[in-house]
Amino acid sequence: MTMRAPRWDVAVVGGGPAGAVTAMLLARAGQTVVVLDRSTGNRSSMGETLPPVANALLRDIGIAESFSKQGHTPAEGIVSVWSGSVPRVNDFFVSAQGVGWNLNRALFDAMLLEEAEKAGAQICRDASVVSCRETGDRGWRLQIHRKKKNSAWIFAKYLVDASGRTGASRGLSPSPRVFADRLIGVARFYASEDRSRYMLIEAVDDGWFYSVGIPDGHLVAVYFTDADIYSHARRTNNDCWHSQLQKALHTEQRLRGALQHGGERIVIAATSRRTQITGPGWISIGDAAMSFDPLSSLGIYKAMDSGIRARDWVVGALRHNANTAGYADWSNHIFEQYMMQRLETYREQRRWNGSPFWKRRNGF
Repeated sequence: MTMRAPRWDVAVVGGGPAGAVTAMLLARAGQTVVVLDRSTGNRSSMGETLPPVANALLRDIGIAESFSKQGHTPAEGIVSVWSGSVPRVNDFFVSAQGVGWNLNRALFDAMLLEEAEKAGAQICRDASVVSCRETGDRGWRLQIHRKKKNSAWIFAKYLVDASGRTGASRGLSPSPRVFADRLIGVARFYASEDRSRYMLIEAVDDGWFYSVGIPDGHLVAVYFTDADIYSHARRTNNDCWHSQLQKALHTEQRLRGALQHGGERIVIAATSRRTQITGPGWISIGDAAMSFDPLSSLGIYKAMDSGIRARDWVVGALRHNANTAGYADWSNHIFEQYMMQRLETYREQRRWNGSPFWKRRNGF
């Protein structure tokens, strides 16, 4: 599509949940917004979920009805084999917040961008930011590259970095990223008769497994461990994933008889944050600002919540030249709370405290 004008109030770099929600809310607030999204709309699902607390957020930003029409499957609870060998069940049915949701990620992301577009934001797909420079009037000049099209320049008064963990746009969020760990997820997909709507989390000596049914009818199982541990294990055992699965008795039983569908995928899942997430005329949100361990099941929810918070600060900056120190304070508070909860959760597992994976996390 052709962008209707070269100048915008806000350029949002990244069209994931954080970027789409921010764009939608800023457009509703009367700002001219363009979303520069690298993807072509074909994001695949890795078994992402929304926790029950997200139901109120969806209602608050006015998209609960659109969400309900998409056919995401309810997540009825979590079965964890963590502090011991006996499974513990956390049923969402007893929660006043309702059930969680196993997402069809492609549909979910597309819906958020459609809502942003309906609000008045311009969506530019398959657009990579080649360079990003401040202009003399405290605005931004961005060079955009799109496949099969010439590069183009756009101008924006304000820049929202929603480019994810990798910060894939040159010139965005130049501050370094600090990592708390080297966690990766190695995912395999299965054609399975398992129709349980419970997530299963199971600890093993060098990491932990997560498995859940996804809306397309497949079952995804992800082995989480540190990148160096996985690399070392692969040198002596090419299928160390399966070797670890044999130690996860409940996960192995869930996958027994299921046929693997396609190859495996490896994703970065590390806890990290940027040392600076705001500056004159720009702000980082979602994973571009801070990323969470998948064990928390809060990544997408926190990304959307950061978009809501960012809306207020960006509008204030555009209308009143207000600074974004409050957003940075909020972000610091959220991350500190998360790190305390992360430590507490990993410390609950004490069966393999001597192994490198657990020793790095539990502080013993």
